[in-house]
Amino acid sequence: MSVSVSALFDNTIYLLQQGSWIMVAIFFAGQAGWYLSVERWWYLRRKQSAVTQMLRDAGTDPNVDPEVLAKKILSDNRLHGPFGEVVRGLVEVRTHGRAVMIRKTRETLHQASGRLNRHLGTIAVLAAVAPLLGLTGTVNGIMATFRVITLYGVGNPSMMAGGIAQALMVTEAGLVVAFPLLLVHDYLQNRADAIESDCVSGATTLIRIFSRTEAA
Repeated sequence: MSVSVSALFDNTIYLLQQGSWIMVAIFFAGQAGWYLSVERWWYLRRKQSAVTQMLRDAGTDPNVDPEVLAKKILSDNRLHGPFGEVVRGLVEVRTHGRAVMIRKTRETLHQASGRLNRHLGTIAVLAAVAPLLGLTGTVNGIMATFRVITLYGVGNPSMMAGGIAQALMVTEAGLVVAFPLLLVHDYLQNRADAIESDCVSGATTLIRIFSRTEAA
């Protein structure tokens, strides 16, 4: 096991040296992207709430008692995250009228949306920057090859191999970093959008239920 780890470390150092500063930049962009991705995944996975199904069932029941539902919501220990903030906020202002409930929902959703989408833009930028850095490495490698050709001609292919190898290596590294990050960003964005959609759906259901008391 130690031999494998040592070999992996040596290979990483070799690649960073061969790709110069551009390879180092791609490496750190990938590390930062994966760190933020894991942090976002851990944050979003804990924001799921089983109360959404309870609200859907309550919304289809014309005989549901708003006060009983409010007490059930406040006592439910599964209520957490942005969904919990929206629902609890609505329950607190349920006696102040429909307009107040809508305004409270918008305020809470605005705050929750910022937390849900935090760092997702940064992950997308890192995924986009990696292949651009790879393209920069490609240009540098080609320029290095032409410098060798200018000085020594084309009679010695081995002298040109270094620039060509750098161009291909850095380009590949940029694509290897970017492609998984794009997939992860798409998954995390969809997850954040789904949570926000649940918040809107639950808030709409509660406003409709609590408005029955106001209409009555």
